[in-house]
Amino acid sequence: MTLSESAISEHYRRAKPVYEALAAVRDYPTIGLNDFVGWYIKRDHDDVEAIKAGYPQRGRVTRLDRDYDEIHDRLERTLYAVTTYKTPSAFQRWEPCRYDQSEGTTVWQDEPPTPGYADLRAVPAWGDIDLADDIKPQRDHLDAETRTLVERTLEAYIEEYATLYGTRDAVYALDSVGGAYIFGAPEATLPIADHFSDDPDALQRVFDEFLDRSNAWLQEAEARVNERIDGAGDVIQPDWVNNKNRQYKPPLSVHADHDAVVTPITTDDVRYELRPFETVDDTLIEQAVSWADELTQVEHTDSVDSLVATLWPDLYEDHDGWRTTLEAWIEAERERERERERQREAALQRREERMAELDGALEGRPITPFKEDVYEAVENIDITEIARHYASDAYDTDPNQPRPQFDPCWRHSESGQSCFVDEQANTFGDSKVNAGGGPAKLMALATGIISDADADLDGEDYWAAVDELRSAGYDIPVWVPDIGSDRVDGGTYDQMPFWAVRKAAVALEICPEDAFVDREGEEGTYEGFPGYETYNETLEAIEAAGLQHGREPVQPEEEEEDEELTTGTEAPESGETTSDLNRVHLREKNRLLSAKVEQLESELDEKSEEIEDLEAEIDQLRTELTTVRAERNRLESALKDRESEQDLKSGEEKNETDGPSPLDRAKQIVSFNR
Repeated sequence: MTLSESAISEHYRRAKPVYEALAAVRDYPTIGLNDFVGWYIKRDHDDVEAIKAGYPQRGRVTRLDRDYDEIHDRLERTLYAVTTYKTPSAFQRWEPCRYDQSEGTTVWQDEPPTPGYADLRAVPAWGDIDLADDIKPQRDHLDAETRTLVERTLEAYIEEYATLYGTRDAVYALDSVGGAYIFGAPEATLPIADHFSDDPDALQRVFDEFLDRSNAWLQEAEARVNERIDGAGDVIQPDWVNNKNRQYKPPLSVHADHDAVVTPITTDDVRYELRPFETVDDTLIEQAVSWADELTQVEHTDSVDSLVATLWPDLYEDHDGWRTTLEAWIEAERERERERERQREAALQRREERMAELDGALEGRPITPFKEDVYEAVENIDITEIARHYASDAYDTDPNQPRPQFDPCWRHSESGQSCFVDEQANTFGDSKVNAGGGPAKLMALATGIISDADADLDGEDYWAAVDELRSAGYDIPVWVPDIGSDRVDGGTYDQMPFWAVRKAAVALEICPEDAFVDREGEEGTYEGFPGYETYNETLEAIEAAGLQHGREPVQPEEEEEDEELTTGTEAPESGETTSDLNRVHLREKNRLLSAKVEQLESELDEKSEEIEDLEAEIDQLRTELTTVRAERNRLESALKDRESEQDLKSGEEKNETDGPSPLDRAKQIVSFNR
């Protein structure tokens, strides 16, 4: 990439007519942003309270048309637009904010002013038809065979869009350099916006569902294309991630990794040819303006019927047209919510009544007869902790985004930014499948309980995810339904189910989970208590916790078959006598003690091996010390001897220099006298 800053600036100045044509459908504008990060226009303000609170600016989202000059001045390389078009009021929401220099992000005093689903008006079904990862770097020199296969595959996807919209004329495409974009006519949803214009709740529901269903339908289209076109999946790997504010590179935008620009594709004669930056001329600019004019024209509003019929097929068959279909769907959704709310209120009412009866007996206990306590504890877990420590290969991978992005551990993400955390809602989202959820679902993905973010987390999968959260150290009470609790089949329990007694035994630390033993009954093998003593102790602990189990303890003197150690009224009889149970209990104690002995012996063996290694190391060190010490002593002795020799020699040399000593002279005198 060799483009200069001045060349890029001049390019976008020349291309301005393209973005003026692209900026609005009817009177509904779209967002423009520079380099994937420039979402907001910010200005100083005079709101004293906000300034005192540390928010000296206010901001709103950028409009591609009115704010283009400012967007242009901020551009470094790549211009982005957003697929959906909104009501003008969505661009008039100014919110106090400040820029965090250390984090490189905008911090809002309240909610960021990003448009929501109720703000949408013209909404296309859209897809990022990506080239396979190993082909993208070769985009500037694809061989003829690969290019032909890509063109055939794009043609097949355009046909799928034509089926969705009822006409090929309502389908548009762009060569995005790293793949292609395909759009359905955005204006096809304008009749929906008009019909529900006085009902923001309906608009939010319908557009949210429309995007979910269109993404899901296009995923099915991908399977059909791959089946029809041999090798399609080897060259094209779509990313069906359209949402309320999905960015894309509009015509003539400069690609981030290639010195090339986005260009229109003629949908009735697909040609996939790279357009280098230096070849952009007035003719190409005119073609891009024409493409933008066609995308934003209002000619295909009648495609709304095909959209609804295709995406809501079952309801459409039972109703007369798209309006009554959507009205029926909205009412059904609202009724489901009302029913859930009624059930929730009834459960809360029962909970209040039971809590009054318990008079605080459950406080601080690890068990609860109310599912709501479990749900509440799970929803209060900080989802950022789950994302950071369990569900991501890398966290906060794009600090320029208003929400933390992360690289999911359950699938490959080329960008490492296709999942995010909504810290205020305490939820996460997966942009690849346009789905998400709360802490339990994220932990389920992190631990492999489910493999896709758009999968439902319910039934046993939900409770398995809750167990994983507990294993991670989160304080979540164990649900133990007692007398009067709701059953799944709609009735109530007249006795605590045996599985709940077992859970209570583990939660109350009466019996470890691995201490239950396999027993045979009329309906097969089941997990039973190791003995009647443990069972009775569990019942006592349940009562002490304030719950009503409705079960009778087992008496040691009973010699008859005892159902209480199996599953009570819900499971087969065990066929064991009291003496059998005593033996089982003793065997279980012996098993646990044996396991403990094995554990201690294993630890002792490990420590003994460590001691032996240390002793051998000590012996080696002692030997080395003796050798080194002897060598030191030898060297010291030799050094002393040498010093003595030097001292003696030095004395003799001195005598010779100074003449005879007094003693020598005296000897000479005596000898002379004689």
